[in-house]
Amino acid sequence: MRGVTGPQVRYDGGVPRRPDDAPNQPSESAAADVTLRWAGKDAPFRPRGEGPLELREIAGDPGAAQGRLVWADNALALAALRAEIGATVDLVYIDPPFDVGASHYLRSDDVEVEAYRDAWGGAGYLSMLYPRLVLLRALMKPGATIVVHVGVGVCHRVRVLMDELFGADSFVNQIAWKRYSAHNDAGQGARRLGAVHDVLLVYGRGPARAWTTLRVPHDPAYVAKWYRHVEPQTGRRFMSGPLTAPGGAAKGNPRYEFLGVKRHWRYGQATMEELLRVGRVYQSRPGAVPRQKHYLDELEGVPLQDVWTDIRALQGTHAERLGYDTQKPEALLERIVQMCSRPGDLVLDAFAGSGTTAAVAARCGRRWIAVDRSPQACAVIRRRLRGLIARGEAGGFSVLDGGPAARRAALRERGEAALVERALRLHGAESWPRGQIAGRRGAAAVVVAVGEARPGAAEVARWLDAARAAGMAALEVLAWEFHPSAHDAADGGAASLWELPRALADDEDAAPRRLPCPSVALRGEVVELVDFVSEAGQGVASVVEWAIDWAWDGRVFAPRWWTQRGRDGALTGASPPLPAEAGEVLVEAVDAAGRIGQRLVRYRK
Repeated sequence: MRGVTGPQVRYDGGVPRRPDDAPNQPSESAAADVTLRWAGKDAPFRPRGEGPLELREIAGDPGAAQGRLVWADNALALAALRAEIGATVDLVYIDPPFDVGASHYLRSDDVEVEAYRDAWGGAGYLSMLYPRLVLLRALMKPGATIVVHVGVGVCHRVRVLMDELFGADSFVNQIAWKRYSAHNDAGQGARRLGAVHDVLLVYGRGPARAWTTLRVPHDPAYVAKWYRHVEPQTGRRFMSGPLTAPGGAAKGNPRYEFLGVKRHWRYGQATMEELLRVGRVYQSRPGAVPRQKHYLDELEGVPLQDVWTDIRALQGTHAERLGYDTQKPEALLERIVQMCSRPGDLVLDAFAGSGTTAAVAARCGRRWIAVDRSPQACAVIRRRLRGLIARGEAGGFSVLDGGPAARRAALRERGEAALVERALRLHGAESWPRGQIAGRRGAAAVVVAVGEARPGAAEVARWLDAARAAGMAALEVLAWEFHPSAHDAADGGAASLWELPRALADDEDAAPRRLPCPSVALRGEVVELVDFVSEAGQGVASVVEWAIDWAWDGRVFAPRWWTQRGRDGALTGASPPLPAEAGEVLVEAVDAAGRIGQRLVRYRK
């Protein structure tokens, strides 16, 4: 996914556009009088590919499913969801790139893999974000709320976009989230103030939107100053307030003696005696004017304001840390979800990253949709939600794939021959057409399968025979996806399997990558993970999770047993005994880089 670069951004007066379904549809409203102009804004926009999304996996109990993980470019996914579910979303939270000109990574032990690039360049960034905000708006029901999490470098432009698309009158809050206590920029010669906060832009669609006023504890300095007394009998901290009545007799306040002090009092004598009886009266010494006790533990708290300083960014020592560079703390998302939605509501995150929104929504009893195009992000999210299911903290979820729709569009728009030629070039192979053989690389014949069929063992064996007949010693097969039986035709390494990158369907250059290969053994009724070969390394030590579906239907993976590596580094290497009804057993293993390998085991008891 690339932005469109262009000249400087321009702020214009005039009639804004607030479209429902397409960036080029003019708005009927003129609620705002400022719009943002940039090169590329008026260019026609269509997502790369059209739905429907393909069901890839069902995790947990389908009857208790409350979430959807969508592996796709979010423009494609949002357009497909709009066609399927309409305007049904209650809360949108997105944490898009900040246009900082850098890459962000998934890190685990010695493995570091790029999760996404954040290098759009001004106008290109807006050309990426604008149509996606349009699609998000079309998914929001009347009364929905959207929260856009951005950096200080782009928040001013994004707020103008939000005013244009949602209406300036829909603005709710601009929240400053203080992530860090300080940056040591000054010590490094920076001629500016340290940037320690992000910005959350909150917009609502109508007065019926969900809203819960949250409260936070009082500032410790306030507590120390005012709640300085401690009750010896209970240890409860309290402050004292006046029981005397200003205005005296002129205000009709009673005057009498209480605890040896004659004054005008706020309450009648019976009420004062009751306060004394229940321990609500404080007298610092005999003869001092009595005062009323107000306990700290009964203090309701301060209504949440628009500067949040009590939630810190995640550090490496935090237990919830998953190694994803831009992961947000669950406490931040829990506050947003609790404040802006109700139990049972539908929460959508179109830049899902490490899946914090999905995890929090699931634990808070909300339905959720999480969208990300990065395979590393989707692997992290899936593992995170599987863990919640295993601990009984979430219901099931489905995994939907937008890859087939993007590939169909690529074939339709560019043609098979052009895609094959480009794949050969990116693979470092030369064109060498021989029937189904498209090229060669060194001593290996190269077959490029750009159709929707997933090559399996039979196809790989047939192509290997064709390669040998053409005088080549080896075969390399390039395909979008493979049937899990394809590894069975490797013939001692004579055939190798390579995944065509999903980015190729999005017209981006990326080289094919060797398909990870798990090795498994069936020992009686137990499946053992014996080996795993991927770019991240070889051996079971490189695996972070694996699962089996012992009744695979040939299409949708439904893990019936799953395990992941614990924080102590241990990984269970053998499955429980397979049930008597087990048939084709699909084994799936994932390494620290998010690469997935599958293997098929045929079992009949």
